[in-house]
Amino acid sequence: MRVRFAETDANRHVSQVSYLIYFEEARTAMLAEHVPTFDWSSGHTLVLVRQWIDYVAPAHFPDRLDVWSCAVKLGTSSIRLAHIITRDDVGGTTRIAHGESTMVLVDAASGASQPWADPMRAEWAALLRPELAPAFDRGR
Repeated sequence: MRVRFAETDANRHVSQVSYLIYFEEARTAMLAEHVPTFDWSSGHTLVLVRQWIDYVAPAHFPDRLDVWSCAVKLGTSSIRLAHIITRDDVGGTTRIAHGESTMVLVDAASGASQPWADPMRAEWAALLRPELAPAFDRGR
């Protein structure tokens, strides 16, 4: 994605809030492409329950950033996703930021968590890359 001027702060860096939006873009694209059985109008929704980010290097307008996401752990009703943001530079690839997002499937009416239906669980399971999780762990 291309950094927009509106995403920068007074220091002319990409604002820290913008990275969370980049993670969201990657999550929703992954969901749309790889978990087709999830239907936002089905009475269930996904709630973001945890998110963290480590900022490694600054990005600026009009950098082109690559945002990568992968599933690293599937729970009864949750999915943990790892994210990394990079930029291609003359000398190679620069890691800009990395982090995680955890989402929980909930019943939209009651707000209670719901276990994944078998077809959706199978779609998430096909995306799992648990071997990538240690690269994102922060000593928890």
